[in-house]
Amino acid sequence: MFVLVVLQDTLKIVPSEFRKSRQDALKDEINAKYSNRVLHDIGLCMVVHDLLEIDEGFVQHSEGWIWVKVKFRVIVFRPFADEILVGRIRSASPEGIQVTMGFFDDIQIPADQMPVGSEFNATEGVWVWRFEGNELFLDLDEPIRFRVLDSLFLDVSPPRPKVGGMDSGIPASHPPPYSLMCSINGDGLGLLSWWE
Repeated sequence: MFVLVVLQDTLKIVPSEFRKSRQDALKDEINAKYSNRVLHDIGLCMVVHDLLEIDEGFVQHSEGWIWVKVKFRVIVFRPFADEILVGRIRSASPEGIQVTMGFFDDIQIPADQMPVGSEFNATEGVWVWRFEGNELFLDLDEPIRFRVLDSLFLDVSPPRPKVGGMDSGIPASHPPPYSLMCSINGDGLGLLSWWE
């Protein structure tokens, strides 16, 4: 679920940070820049783990801060395929279920990855699994165990302006830069209460 990734960057230490040790100032700058940020094809950066290499800093002409080239490792949330995770049901619709893990909300369980015999109950606004004459409801905010099928990355960098044409406007919703496609179709998967 979490992996260590080696990154390299040139960071600045502003004069107000000179009172700190060099390592602490760099860790604070790395955390400010990378924590809770999705790096394309890498994952969701959580926190700096350690510093591997720190070059000597340099001051550019007419600036008061120090630029330092640093190589470091960050802890990244990037579950692998077929990994089993636990979260909570955040919302439900006829298209499927959205799950949250508290720190990450872009987990989708599409309708075709529900257990056989599942259907969406529009009056209750939840999914129901009909199994051996029982109706098992997937209520909101219930803990759920799911299997990761795929990690989806979307390049959300600003689009290039069109030459000679007008853009149609801003889309109503922006897709997430990183999301997980998951399944609860299998033994031991689904609400934790089903398997107790």
